Amino acid sequence: MIPFTISTQYLDDTVLLMACGEIDRACEPACDRVLASLSATLAGVVLDMQNVPFMDVTGLHFLCALHRQTSRHDTRLHTRGWQAQPRYVLDSALHLDLRGADLNTAVRAALDLL
Repeated sequence: MIPFTISTQYLDDTVLLMACGEIDRACEPACDRVLASLSATLAGVVLDMQNVPFMDVTGLHFLCALHRQTSRHDTRLHTRGWQAQPRYVLDSALHLDLRGADLNTAVRAALDLL
């Protein structure tokens, strides 16, 4: 198993987050560090998931936190490169009825459905 990492590449006022490895509970500290490092002045965040073959609910929590943070700062969020299993998790999450939660909005934004 490849250790999980998220590398960042800044392109002017946009940051590219390149995730690599499986996103599970052990990855929470790395996800939290990335969220804490994002500037409120960014115009855009791109989350590249092409090197993530597996994600569990930890990935959904990260996605929701990233969506909340970018929405709060009027930052555009775009995702790309979803592999089959993480995409299945996102598609499944769309069918959850969680009142008061922003999961559905975050997933729809990740899938560019908004």
